[in-house]
Amino acid sequence: MRRRDLARRGPGRSTKLLLANRLRFETLLSELSAGLIHVSAPDTGVAIERALQQVVTFLGVDRGGLDEHAEGRPRLRLAWARPGVEEPPQVTAADQFPWVSGRLREGEVVRFSRLAELPEAAAIDRASWERVGTRSQVLIPLRTGGPILGVLSFASVRAGYAWPDDLVERLRLLSEAFAGVLDRRRMELSLAERLRLERLLYSLATAFSHLSAADFDPAVQRGLRQVVDFLGVDRGSLIEFTRDGTATRSWAVEEWVEMGEFPWMTARLQRGEVINVSHVEELPDEAAVDRQSYLTHRVKPQVAVPLLVSGIVVGGLIFSTVGTERAKSDELIQQLHLLGEVFANALSRKQAELEAVRLRQDLTHIGRVSALGELTASLAHELSQPLTAILSNAQAAQLLVEGDVVDLEKVREIRVILRDIVADDKRAAAVISGLRALLKKGEPEFVPLDLNELVREVAWLMRSDTIMRNVSMSLELSPDLPNVRGDRVQLQQVVLNLVLNGLEAMREPHAGARTLVIRTARDGVAALRVTVQDSGPGIAPKDLGHIFEPLYTTKTEGLGMGLAIVRTIVNAHGGGVGVENNPEGGASLRFTLPVNQEVAR
Repeated sequence: MRRRDLARRGPGRSTKLLLANRLRFETLLSELSAGLIHVSAPDTGVAIERALQQVVTFLGVDRGGLDEHAEGRPRLRLAWARPGVEEPPQVTAADQFPWVSGRLREGEVVRFSRLAELPEAAAIDRASWERVGTRSQVLIPLRTGGPILGVLSFASVRAGYAWPDDLVERLRLLSEAFAGVLDRRRMELSLAERLRLERLLYSLATAFSHLSAADFDPAVQRGLRQVVDFLGVDRGSLIEFTRDGTATRSWAVEEWVEMGEFPWMTARLQRGEVINVSHVEELPDEAAVDRQSYLTHRVKPQVAVPLLVSGIVVGGLIFSTVGTERAKSDELIQQLHLLGEVFANALSRKQAELEAVRLRQDLTHIGRVSALGELTASLAHELSQPLTAILSNAQAAQLLVEGDVVDLEKVREIRVILRDIVADDKRAAAVISGLRALLKKGEPEFVPLDLNELVREVAWLMRSDTIMRNVSMSLELSPDLPNVRGDRVQLQQVVLNLVLNGLEAMREPHAGARTLVIRTARDGVAALRVTVQDSGPGIAPKDLGHIFEPLYTTKTEGLGMGLAIVRTIVNAHGGGVGVENNPEGGASLRFTLPVNQEVAR
């Protein structure tokens, strides 16, 4: 009778126990889901460790762990173990657990109650578990419909533990809460990183948008430092390629190495290819020189992207590490392409600016040659005068020497003749020297200049031309003017072009005297002014605002470049130009230049 009662009660107790376990599990699942659903990225670690402790306690095992699977970025690894029990090993380490890693990547659950249950293919895995004292374990891949996010594992080290199907199924439900928090953390971190990238791109684009060639180097150094800090690497470099593909300039954060030491990488960059190498051993045989250079400089190869503008490679961005090697990452390459566009545009603008400077220098040189071409007759006269005098004096000296008697009077005459020859030679040499300076082609040399002296030099050069044109030229130079800072030849060209413009304005016959006045004076406290005033017919009101524009001319034979060159040179010196008609007739063209601040201070 009693046995029959016990038999009837047995199934009831078993059912109640089963229901109680399920209720406990449902409560655990509800608590875990509530505790993990609104966790922010910074609090993820604490929340997961607390959840692992709850599950380990519920199951009655010894330890639990969560290993995030994240290629190319730092991984999250969390664990909780009972007192006296070591934390679990990293089960995603393919070198220690190759068989398990393969099964987990395919989305399979791995479980064993005893190590003996593992197949022969898992020999390496079994040995790894034996070393850490694991006797039974279950490993569940974490995913939310896409690639694997990580692995959730629970293990026993003190005794075997059975993992029946219904328990594994319930653990699968639990794993969804862990997978959800990992997925949200990953999206939150990804969003934060994108925002950081956008802020960096905006900062670089703003810094490079109005960058002059003179400020390019320090700005690039600051930009590279920002990118290195953003990527978390050790070294960053920017190289510039010319149109023929050779590397001409380079900028670097920390230590820079010569591109000649990395011919394989340089050649691939020049072809517009991306280099993404995590380990030195990955370099091909043809990169033997690069491999040796990496070892010599103790630099881990990382990634290099070409910088292209309109399909042309203008440079390359290179980043590397010194400490630990980093895994390959497609996201990193995408980030570098975006950053590379900013640097590529900066390089392209710099090259365009330098090309424009070169073209302006060529244009001003052509302008000087053209202006001197207009002075051919007067320059020939300036040279023929001293040369004729030298010839005459030499012939006179020759006659004196050829006489039968050389007395003291003849010696004195010869001495006077020789002094005249020396003076005339110096005069001819001065003309040639002035021509040579104006015809010289080269980089501008900004030095302190005496503006009055510069005007006198041009006036002396124009002396014969004004006489031949029947123009009276005078100078009204203000004394004690401070120096300006500029290129002597270019500023001589400015005065020369303004004088030629004034002479051309008086070419047509008109009533009144032909006069040209060159004045210097202060223009406020911080600038000097040079004015060239002619007595010609003046400038039509409709033309006053345009005469300094390129290709704009009021002359039938003019090209409209002389005054445009004046404006270009003066603007490059930090000054300005202006024009006005004179009340008594004619026009006055002027330019201003800032006082040399180095002396002014």
